[in-house]
Amino acid sequence: MPTLFTMTVDTEEEWDWDSGVWPTENLQLRNIHELTRFQETCERHGVAATYFTDWAVFQDLEARDLILDLSSRNHVEIGMHIHPWNTPPLNRSREVTGRDSYLRTLPEEQIEAKLGTVYRAFEDAALRPTSFRGGRYSSDGPIHEFLRAHGFLADASVVPYTSWPDDGSPDYRHRNLEPVRLAPRHDKEAALWEIPLTLGFTRKPFEAWARRFRAIENSWLSKLKLIGLMQRSGFVRRVWLNFEDTPALDMLALLRVLRPMELPAVCFTVHSSSLSIDKNPYSRDEGSLHRIWSTVDEVFKVLAGWDDFQPATVSEVALQLEAKHHASYRHQPSG
Repeated sequence: MPTLFTMTVDTEEEWDWDSGVWPTENLQLRNIHELTRFQETCERHGVAATYFTDWAVFQDLEARDLILDLSSRNHVEIGMHIHPWNTPPLNRSREVTGRDSYLRTLPEEQIEAKLGTVYRAFEDAALRPTSFRGGRYSSDGPIHEFLRAHGFLADASVVPYTSWPDDGSPDYRHRNLEPVRLAPRHDKEAALWEIPLTLGFTRKPFEAWARRFRAIENSWLSKLKLIGLMQRSGFVRRVWLNFEDTPALDMLALLRVLRPMELPAVCFTVHSSSLSIDKNPYSRDEGSLHRIWSTVDEVFKVLAGWDDFQPATVSEVALQLEAKHHASYRHQPSG
């Protein structure tokens, strides 16, 4: 079975990520107009794309129409995304904190209500999402309960080998690149596959290097800047298939390490707000923006020549994984 590769876009409003402010009104969506160009780039290289779209996008008529146009194209999926800080119902009695930006930290009834708001926006647009990514990669427990109840096939929120120091952030330090199947609990429920984003190292074994990087970062050794030295020297690099801040050479180096591993899937990502010049920290000037677009073009041009990597949307990955799971189960020896 070839390795499936999927391109994911967190499709959302733009704002200054470094401001410490979580905007709840007057949301700006100029970046959405760049998605037509991005999709044309994907089509040129035969790439399947999943646009994880949040509530704010559906509230802007032009942005909504553009998403609907994308949804009609081949090899395109419109998945569900959520920014809990600006998704109703909102608590106007206090300012949004960093902890509030992680959906998983909210009371269970608020989690369900906010997810319901986004899901109804999809229904009103005659779309039925079957894949999900939490804002700030936040997903577990009650979020999975909602996804299971509404027939979702995939959750693409896990960032392997990572954690963030923020209050309430998810901890994926012990997750690897393998998809995880959450089995259905009854006959009318589909399996939910956690399909991780792809973050790894240019040397194996990944788990050992993840432990070493964490040990350095959490000790006095961080002052010696050993990680920066290892990465600059090329001895070992931690690489995320994220077009915002990863050079094409590093992405291709990781992909060459992954290639003989024959993983079920690899997952690329970018935020829609990084595709235009704005307050996003990754695309604040023409040079940074050009680098992002050039990296997308360079990486996918190489990948198009690898027959052992095949494009798929996130839900298509989940469906193929589920088919493989059932085929394996049927062929198990009896007795």
